[in-house]
Amino acid sequence: MTEYLIGFTIAIGLIIAIGAQNAWVLGMSVRRLYPWSIAIVCFSVDALLMCVGVLAFKTIQKALPSIVPWLTWVGILMLLWLSLQSLRRAVRGKQVLTMSELGRGMTQKKAVMTALGISLLNPHVYLDTVVLIGSIASTSAHPWQFWWGSASASVIWFSLLAAIGQPLRKWLSSPWRWRIFDGAMAGIIAWVAVNLFLSLP
Repeated sequence: MTEYLIGFTIAIGLIIAIGAQNAWVLGMSVRRLYPWSIAIVCFSVDALLMCVGVLAFKTIQKALPSIVPWLTWVGILMLLWLSLQSLRRAVRGKQVLTMSELGRGMTQKKAVMTALGISLLNPHVYLDTVVLIGSIASTSAHPWQFWWGSASASVIWFSLLAAIGQPLRKWLSSPWRWRIFDGAMAGIIAWVAVNLFLSLP
């Protein structure tokens, strides 16, 4: 049980710190655009990467230095695109607040693919889940209890983001609150993109 709690505590701190992913998932949840499909994708990716880390983190750790720069550039471009989308909604304001307009062009497949992209194209996800959690789990007396705690943290967090959208949407009934919300999302995602750029060698 101790290993489970340690894994849960470490993972929840790492997951909450991934600002761009959380901001995008929350934005989709508020708009009720396939929030549970997106949540399932996000915590499934986390659980799978954590599992890979437990099984083979030493081998993967050696390969990451050559992969991370490419992932970083692709991740930066994707985050900037998502930030611009949020900024456009913030600027356009009231005309995009109806559900028909908010959901235009967004199919479940597109939402799932975007969730996969924003999850897999952030190099910090691999460093956190595969390397950090994998390395700690490999030294644990009960590595799979540690993994289960870490995976549970991801399931609970993304389920919370999916569930909170409906009550938060009621608070965002004002067009100005929607614009402030979208502006904040744009700022958070852009800030993460800038930090990724600054982390490049």
